[in-house]
Amino acid sequence: MAQVEIINLQKREVDLKFLKRIALKFLKDEGEDKEISIVLVDKKKIKELNKKFRKEDKFTDVLTFPLGGEFISTRELLGEVIISVEIAEEQAKERNHSLKEELVLLLIHGILHLREYDDKEEEKKELMEKKEREVLISLGMREDIV
Repeated sequence: MAQVEIINLQKREVDLKFLKRIALKFLKDEGEDKEISIVLVDKKKIKELNKKFRKEDKFTDVLTFPLGGEFISTRELLGEVIISVEIAEEQAKERNHSLKEELVLLLIHGILHLREYDDKEEEKKELMEKKEREVLISLGMREDIV
């Protein structure tokens, strides 16, 4: 059975139960029977992580770390999604939608990366955005936030 753990390392108020429900529904709908961790951080922390793990000294909205494997101890793990709530808030304002919607979009985006979706090349990015819209619709949310 899919499991979701949320770790909140930042100060803004976020509906953690809602995010957990969204992640569990998404994983269930995709037939994904794995565990994920969602970590909510501030801008400073995500920039540190981006520099350390991706060698990019800049802010980003979401980072993902696949953790699964063939070893008995890790085969039930899909990975970790790290989201900057501050950056999500900034992007939500720029895009004229709510913080809640932006967090859901970033969560879906992150889980898709864990499932090996890619957005570096234009063609793959279009496929990923199409899947994001499909997932948003299945969750009863607006697809135009992608």
